[in-house]
Amino acid sequence: MPLLQRAHCGKVLAPRCFWRQKGSDLFLAECVDLDLISQGKTAEEAIGKLQEAMYGYLALAFAKSTAGLVIRPSPLSHRLRYRWHLLHERLRDRLTKGHAHFVLPTALLNVTRCR
Repeated sequence: MPLLQRAHCGKVLAPRCFWRQKGSDLFLAECVDLDLISQGKTAEEAIGKLQEAMYGYLALAFAKSTAGLVIRPSPLSHRLRYRWHLLHERLRDRLTKGHAHFVLPTALLNVTRCR
């Protein structure tokens, strides 16, 4: 996943992304900070397509210096779904000692805000 550094304060932003299965043969990967979503027949395919979409979007945004293009949050319902998956995975991890698989990647979730 790409990391973004804010020009005015130097803080690094890791976009919040997750994937989920919808139906038996459809996987969705979503970036809630850039309002991008992709789909695939496997989780890996959906994640790969999301990464390509993120890099393409960011390349275009920075090439044209379009104000307001980065960061563009997704609708509230999508951000709430992300939080739900995050909570679900953390609870599952604590109860089963398993590995989280919905949120990409968990280590990047501790984002500090610019003041």
